[in-house]
Amino acid sequence: MLSKYEKQVQLAKKGDIFEYHKGYLARDRHFNNDVRDIGNFFYRLAEMDKVELYQKRLKHGSANHDPVFQYVARKI
Repeated sequence: MLSKYEKQVQLAKKGDIFEYHKGYLARDRHFNNDVRDIGNFFYRLAEMDKVELYQKRLKHGSANHDPVFQYVARKI
C-alpha cells in the first residue's frame, strides 16, 4: 500500500494534493500498520520539505466518538 503513495509522489507535479488518510490518524495509526507507515512516510517527506501537510476537521468528536479529519499533503 505504501508503494502506491511513493509512486504518486514521485510522479506528482508541484502543487499536486494527496489525501492519505480519513479518520483520526493519532488513534488509527496504533491499530493499523499500513496507516502508521503511510502517516510516517508523509511526515518524513514534510521534514525534508518535499510536501506540506494539512488536516481538515470533517466531524467533531465526543465522549463516545473520535473526531474525523481529512489528512492531505501538497507537493512543494
